[in-house]
Order: sequence, then C-alpha cells, then structure tokens
Amino acid sequence: MTHRWTTLSGTTIGSVHVRDRLPLQDAVLTWSDPHTGHAVVAVADGHGHRLHFRSDTGAALAVVTAVEELRRTAGSLADLRGDDASAALELARTAGAAVVAGWQEKIRHHLAANPYSAAEEELGAGADPLRAYGTTVLAAVAAGDVVVFVQIGDGDTVVVNGEGVASRPLPEDPDLDGLHTSSLCQPRPLDSLRVAALPVSSEDVALLFLCTDGFSRSRVDAAGWWRQTGEQLLDFARRRGLMWVRDQLPEWLAEPALVGGDDTTMALLVRADVAGISRPDLAETVEVPVTAERPADRSVPPPA
Repeated sequence: MTHRWTTLSGTTIGSVHVRDRLPLQDAVLTWSDPHTGHAVVAVADGHGHRLHFRSDTGAALAVVTAVEELRRTAGSLADLRGDDASAALELARTAGAAVVAGWQEKIRHHLAANPYSAAEEELGAGADPLRAYGTTVLAAVAAGDVVVFVQIGDGDTVVVNGEGVASRPLPEDPDLDGLHTSSLCQPRPLDSLRVAALPVSSEDVALLFLCTDGFSRSRVDAAGWWRQTGEQLLDFARRRGLMWVRDQLPEWLAEPALVGGDDTTMALLVRADVAGISRPDLAETVEVPVTAERPADRSVPPPA
C-alpha cells in the first residue's frame, strides 16, 4: 500500500545564541515525492561548545547527507512487507553507516576549501579535524508501508498512532546524561547509532516528529511532554488542518527558543489521510478562528 506523507518543519535561533552572537547551530531538511509518496525528514543540533566552532556547518551537512542517503534507501524500503522488520532494520543500519561516511566526506571537502587558521589550530582542531564540526543527527524515511528511523546523539524521535498515543521507537542511548551527547564527530560514531523500523497503518503510525533538545529542555513536564505534544499535534492536524499547523509552527518553536535559550527545531511527517485530504500540500487554506492554541505543556518561566 502506498501512503502519502506531508512534511512540515521549522527552526528558531535561541535567545542565548542571539545574546552571545552565535550562529544558528540547528539545521533541518525535508523531502517528499508526490508520485511515490516517499518522504524524508532530518534535523541536526550542532554542539555549542567553543571547541565545536564549525558546528553550524556540521549540522547543515548532516541533514543534507541524511536526506540524500535516506532517499536512496526509500526505494528498497518500499519493496519490503510491513512485517519484515529484520530487513527494514538492516536497511536502517546500512543507511546510518552511509550517513556517517557521507558526512565525514563532506566535512573533509569543506575543510580542504576552508583550512583552519593558526588560532583554530591552537584549539586542537588540527589533531582532531572533525571535532569542530560536531553535531547530532536525527532522521526518518517513510516509504511503502514502513517507516525507518536513524539517530546519533540527543534530541527526540516520537511516533503518534491513529488513536493519538505517542511512543519513542528508538532504544535509549546510555551515554546521554543531560550534559553530554553522542556525536557524528566522535571517534566511533556508529557505536552510538540507534535505529528502528515500524509498519505503517492507522493503528501504528499516523504522525511522527523529530526535534532537537532545545524544544524539550524548556518543557515543564520533563518526563512526559512528548506524549502530550504528540497527541495535540495529531489533534490539531485533524481539526485544524496541516496548513494551520504549518502556520503555527514558528510560534510554537519561538517560545522554547526564547525561554530555554537554545536553538529549537522540529520536523514532522504526517500521513496525508490523517487530515482527510489526499494532498494537504496542495489544498486550499481553510479559514479557522484566530486563537493562540498551542501544545499545552508550556515552557518554564525564565529565571529571575
């Protein structure tokens, strides 16, 4: 069965980055094919530490690489049966390895064209040339009746089923402690690769979202915010339509970016039939009442 998907995304620079005159170090990229119904979303969070002074470039190259590689995976994925989990997971691992290799190659090309300065060399960039570009990466591809996920580092990957129940499909990363993250720039990034595969049906996957930790860190309910967010995103898509969700997304991201201070990014994959129309991206915008409705788990107040 061919499911049609719509991609939505947004990113907002954090208030601390604005204050400290740092660049936006998150990145997001999406792709969809209206003919096959395949779609890919990817987000990345470049590390903010001064040793990762090219992490904005690292994040941008991470999402480009992830979309490239998962697009290549989509055709093989579409040929699988939804219940062929082992084959889907193998494709996910292969794609994850290709993302790592492709990112490293792009970084080397960028570095060859933009060598480190003497001051940057003094920070140890010469001894560990990938470190300056350090970033996480989260990505998902939907093709046929399967969705595959790959992730290295922190951030959240959340799936919402047809009943509005949210879950996290990926295994936990034992190296994430709230202060440190796994990274594409580490010596053995594939050791931290997490993958998952899910069949697609109204009971399994209606919507999924990926977000950087700038979104989660400012949530009041640190343990369960993603459940409520997933439920509400699906509800909004059904009641308001995807155009409305698209228009509200910048505001939803602006609040945690302001309060939490970090760059904040989200990408969504929504099954087209969730909103009751076959091509939400071509639908006419429907007038809705002007309200400030948003996911209810509000950010913590700024420190005094």
